Amino acid sequence: MFKIVIASHGSVAEAMKKSVKLFFPDEEDIITAKIDEEGLVPFQNKLDQIVQIIENQSVLFLVDVPYGTPFNEIVKRMVAVKKDSDILAGVNMPTLIEAINLRNQNISLMEAIPKLIEVSQLQSYSEKLKAINKSEDDE
Repeated sequence: MFKIVIASHGSVAEAMKKSVKLFFPDEEDIITAKIDEEGLVPFQNKLDQIVQIIENQSVLFLVDVPYGTPFNEIVKRMVAVKKDSDILAGVNMPTLIEAINLRNQNISLMEAIPKLIEVSQLQSYSEKLKAINKSEDDE
């Protein structure tokens, strides 16, 4: 079972943690960190505290922006977690929900990563309709 840490600019991470309760009311095993107007040092201190808690565990880090401050600060701390840990940037609710779902099924993080990348893609209703219509035309 892997840990889930969400890190973001502002309160996105905490809001996602709160929103996921609508899907998983008993979910308590998500850790969050945010960088805000208080600056970099408090954020770094929070990440250091988190790393002490999750040290040597398999961890899925979900961050909001690729190569933003949360991403870059977590990269600096990756040596403290298990080698199968990973960072996914561009976190959204479908990704988080699927991560919890896969974790609850005891899917390993390495098995979960490709599925999470797939579910993280933006979905277009019109493109979905085109695909459905094309498959019906092929039959």
